[in-house]
Amino acid sequence: MDNENLIKDAMATLSRYVQFNTTSPPGNEMPAALWLREQLTNRGITKDIKLYEPLIGRGLVVARIDGSETLKPLMINHHMDVVAADQTLWSHPPFSGICADGFIWGRGTLDTKGLGVMFILALEALLKEGTKFRRPIIFTAVPDEEQGGVNGMRWLVENHLQDIDPEWVWDEGSGGFKDVFGKRVFFAIAVAEKQIYRVRLIATGEPGHGSMPHNNNANVTLINALERIIAAPRSMRAGTAACAMFNVLARERKFPASIILRNLSNPLALKLAGKSLAAEKYTNALFRDTVSVNVIKAGYQINVIPERAEAELDCRLLPETDAREFHRWLMSRIADDRIKIEMIQTSSPSGIAPQNSRFYQAVTSVIEKHSPGAGVFPLLMASATDGRYWRQRGYPAYGFTPVILERSDIGRVHGIDERLSKDNLILGIKMTMDILKALCA
Repeated sequence: MDNENLIKDAMATLSRYVQFNTTSPPGNEMPAALWLREQLTNRGITKDIKLYEPLIGRGLVVARIDGSETLKPLMINHHMDVVAADQTLWSHPPFSGICADGFIWGRGTLDTKGLGVMFILALEALLKEGTKFRRPIIFTAVPDEEQGGVNGMRWLVENHLQDIDPEWVWDEGSGGFKDVFGKRVFFAIAVAEKQIYRVRLIATGEPGHGSMPHNNNANVTLINALERIIAAPRSMRAGTAACAMFNVLARERKFPASIILRNLSNPLALKLAGKSLAAEKYTNALFRDTVSVNVIKAGYQINVIPERAEAELDCRLLPETDAREFHRWLMSRIADDRIKIEMIQTSSPSGIAPQNSRFYQAVTSVIEKHSPGAGVFPLLMASATDGRYWRQRGYPAYGFTPVILERSDIGRVHGIDERLSKDNLILGIKMTMDILKALCA
């Protein structure tokens, strides 16, 4: 393999992909979808490509690479849409795809256009080497993931599940971490994720002149309810996926922390570890249902008491949580008839993909090859991915992005100055090649 040419091609390809502004909403992924079809065709990967449009302007790509045997396919997926970016805060414009200082800069480099480029260039390199696939591969690129996937992966599953019917689904995930879970590099393979439970609280009150305050101000009613919710966080619980994750991470800790983290299913152990786990926002989210107040809308003039105030809450529930019980808890904290709850979005429990599968084992072996001495653990994701739509239907879906990120890089996902290093891009392509060979060749 010509490393120099591969690096140039990879960086140029990701740079071009980033330049498609696929901010969702509105998404407008169709131009990017058409470009991906060209890439798959012109690189000699496949001509068996279907382009769907679940909603006007929202393109969805399904490409098939045939296998020589009648095996269920490996599905490799990434999403084309990205979250918004305020370019005034960035070192380089977020949709420029600038290559500087050994990085490709831009929205989507990590989440998840970079993964899509790794898939494409890995497939091309394998086919140029003469690799023959026994197992078919389905390459998908979907829209609308950042808004919940209703017009993307959910649409695909509801309309074309039997056309794909995969053995495993490989979707986005966290990948490798450096100096985050210990001195060693640790790779996470996502096997489960929390439930989405998004609601809108609508408070009503008596409008009036700002010079004459009263006790039925919609703003005050809403603020008081939010304070009651925030003041009483949900109790910590150790579910199956979180326990499996920390059973591995415990090996990096000294006694007695190692014993405590290995036994978090025991209420006493969880109580002993609780303060430390709650202190970190990431680990806190893995052991309790969370409520995040993210949008507040109220008022329209400084001297007018408004009759209505709204707040949108992004709640994430543990896989074991009964959503009906959570709703009853939320209502008990609000405890005010002047506030109505509107559902925005919910998701069913995602299920847990098995650790003893060929996919998990293949990824683990490839990690050992490319990052000797690295640890590997099953991940419960605090956020949501498109993989849940497959797990909910009994398919083993895994999240894995073959890169190694330092602590400072993690905040760039959905943050400022998102970027991917050329070293990570090449590492990702090579690891992807080996995983595809292990599972499909």
